[in-house]
This record gives sequence, C-alpha cells and structure tokens, in this order.
Amino acid sequence: MNTESAPHSRTSVRNDTYHVAFVGSAEEFEDLPIYGGSHSLGSDTIVVERVGSKDFADYLDGLGERALAAAFIMGDGGEEGPEVPGPLWLLRHRQDLSTTRAYLLTGSAANGQSSPADGLDVEEVLDLRRMTAVELKATVENGVRAHRALGTNPLVPQYYLDAKYNEVFDWFETTKWNWSEVDLTKIERSLLTAEDLEILQESAIIEFGTLPGAHNFLREWSDEYSFSSWALSWGAEEARHSLLQSRYLREIGINVKAKHAMYKREPYPMGENRAGTLMMNIISESRAAEYYKTLSDLTREPVLKKIWRLLGRDESRHARAFFVFCKELCNLSGENTVAALEMAYVWLADRSQGVKHPAGFFYPHSTSTRGLRRIEKYAPVMTDASDRKVLAMIRNILDLPSLASVRDLKSELRARVA
Repeated sequence: MNTESAPHSRTSVRNDTYHVAFVGSAEEFEDLPIYGGSHSLGSDTIVVERVGSKDFADYLDGLGERALAAAFIMGDGGEEGPEVPGPLWLLRHRQDLSTTRAYLLTGSAANGQSSPADGLDVEEVLDLRRMTAVELKATVENGVRAHRALGTNPLVPQYYLDAKYNEVFDWFETTKWNWSEVDLTKIERSLLTAEDLEILQESAIIEFGTLPGAHNFLREWSDEYSFSSWALSWGAEEARHSLLQSRYLREIGINVKAKHAMYKREPYPMGENRAGTLMMNIISESRAAEYYKTLSDLTREPVLKKIWRLLGRDESRHARAFFVFCKELCNLSGENTVAALEMAYVWLADRSQGVKHPAGFFYPHSTSTRGLRRIEKYAPVMTDASDRKVLAMIRNILDLPSLASVRDLKSELRARVA
C-alpha cells in the first residue's frame, strides 16, 4: 500500500572536486599526452596532478578529505605485459581508497590486455603508444564518473551477491501470488454490499500512491543497488494491487477514473534518515496487511474475499522485507537506530485522531485520504494487531525481548538520546 518518506532538506545539486593522480617518474611522463591543472566535468571539478612513484605514499597520506577519484600508474612493460608497480599495491591496500579507480599505463601492452594486476581491481591497462590526448582525457573523465558512481555508501559490498537483496530475493519471488489464482468471471454479485463496493473503490485508489513511493525510493537510495533492486520488485507487486481491484470493478460495470492515479504524481521531499523511512514503511505495510485481512473477513463475496486476502498477504511480506533492510541499517549505526525508533514512536503513540496510516497524510487533494478514513472505521482491532507485529520487529532490531509497549519504546528512545 501507499508508502512515503519523511521530508528533509537534502539538496540535489552538488559541486564537488575530484583529484586524479598520474603516478610515475618525470622521465616517464615527459612525452605523454597528459594534462594538468583543473578541468570541468559538468558542475564538478577535476584536478589533475603528477606524483612521483616514491612520493605516492606521502601524497596519499596528505589527501585528507580530498577525493582521489582515479590514479593512472606507470607500469614496467615487457613482452609478457605490465608488471604490478609498487604504487598500485600501495593504493589497493588502503581501505579508505577502495573506490579510487586505478589504471595501468604502459608503452608495450595492448589496451585491455590481462595483467598480474587483475586481482587488484584495475579498470584498464592502457597502451600509451596508441592513445591520443583526446582519448586519455576521455579516460580520465570516465575514471571520475566511475569513482563518483561508487559513492560512499558503507552497505555496498565488494561482491554483488553479498548484498541483502540476494538474501531476500528467493523468499520474495516464491511467495508472490499468481494471476491464475483469481477468476473474475466467478464473482457472485448478489453477495456484494454497497459498503463492499465503496471500500473496494477506495482501496483501488489508495494503491495508486505506491507510484510516487517507488520514485522516492529510487531517488533516496540512488547510491546503492541492493534495496533499490528490491524496491523495483516491491513496486511491481504494489502496482498489481490497484490493477486487480480496478479489474474487479470493471467486471461489475464500475470504471476507476485515471485522475486518481495522476493525483499521486505530486512529488514530496525525501527522508532525513533511511532507517526512519523504512520504519515508516514497516508500519504502513503492517497496518495495510491488517486492513485487508479485516476486509476479507467482513465481505461475503468469495472472489473479493480472496483478493483482499492475497493483498493482505502481500502487505505482510512487504513489511517483513522493509524490516530486513531497516535492521541492516540499524546494525550499521546508533544514529540509524534512533531515527527508526523516533519514527516508530511518532506513528505508534498518537491515537488521538484514530488510526494514522501514513498514506492518508501526504495527498490532501486526493480522494484516497478520505477513503482511508472510511476503511479505518474498523480501527482499534486492526491497528492493535498490526502494531503488536511492529513492536515484535522493533524487539528484533534492538535485541531487546523486554520491549512490549509504546511506553517501553519511549523509555528506550529516551535512554538512547540522553
């Protein structure tokens, strides 16, 4: 069901400076078509510097907060190709420079030839006899782009399959429902009530809110691939919810207007902390799962009962997956844990105006907000059940079996921010 992220003030325009080092002796660089000084790459600046091989260790130590995007290192060439130069070993044994892109320069090996440095994450072996100044400049810029693309996200692993997405993929794929499970030709119209139809239309419209949620996930997690890959699967599943319910409605002669999908195109700010965003979605999906379960129990029409049961199962699976990624972030830092607890307290503690599902608070111009209020009239039972599941997930995140209530959550949060 509709998911959001809490607003913050992150800017989207950056003006960064990236350093590129050509490493070797002055004699080796004497006739090479390289350039120095500052150059522009879009809104960013590239600073190209020449560094002697013997001075490279001191150069790396003196970088401080400056970003070394790429190092072009002279290698000794021979008939067997380039050897691994000392500066490359030095670079690749610095964990803080793991995203620096490395290139080997040689005058004897063909571009792309394999070398003893293959295990040291070398982007390319460059044959300088065949490179023009224009080609080398383009390679420098590509090195900066490659470094920039890797970013600084600590959850990006060294190997693709070490990401959390690989762990949840099989479970997620093998538990989804198939379209063949729902036969719309078997709808028993006589069993439908006016309330069933009203809630069904509202539910179909509410589900359109998933679209901007997916947009925001991909924007907010633009510096990694693990959660982003899962978000694509999540978004595809959520898109089926509005589609299936709208198809049901059309089968009985009711068409959902496209405007309801477009009302959800208004952008909203990204979250201040990703763990907080994920906690909001744990709560959103958990409550949605209980909504659908309750609606399934209430309707007498068997096809609609099955649809709502399947959608509720989806939302429960989604909550569990959001929990997996939220816990990963909380294990990374106490700051993330506090942000997740703060978000949980915001949504679990305040019952003064009835149930608060996040989907009802981001699109005041959309009819889905009013629709959620109608669905939430079954409130306390649904919300109590979902929030018990949320608290269980929080206990797991904190490894704190004694946490059993919102009051306990408040006490734990207070202790962590004191």
